[in-house]
Amino acid sequence: DIAAALLNLAQAMAGGAKGGVHHFSGAPDTSWAGFAREIFARAGLPVRVDEIAGADWPTPAPRPGNSRLDCTTLEQEFGIARPDWRDGLDQVLAELARKETT
Repeated sequence: DIAAALLNLAQAMAGGAKGGVHHFSGAPDTSWAGFAREIFARAGLPVRVDEIAGADWPTPAPRPGNSRLDCTTLEQEFGIARPDWRDGLDQVLAELARKETT
């Protein structure tokens, strides 16, 4: 998904579109815990994921309470919509399953 977005950006800029700093992430927004839960659920693994606040995770630097990326300029300026990250997850899990059987 990232590679496709970058190719679209490059083509648009080669055609004269202005570059800049843009954010890209899949949709819908989720937390790390929500992401982990979805991975285990789609992989059929019975794993419990406990959510913790970012402030409770020991890191050298403080973490923001909301780190979602605002991706609106990609869609407004370049027509690049946020893909559903769950579709990409399904593709990765399918590829891993194929590798396990070979």
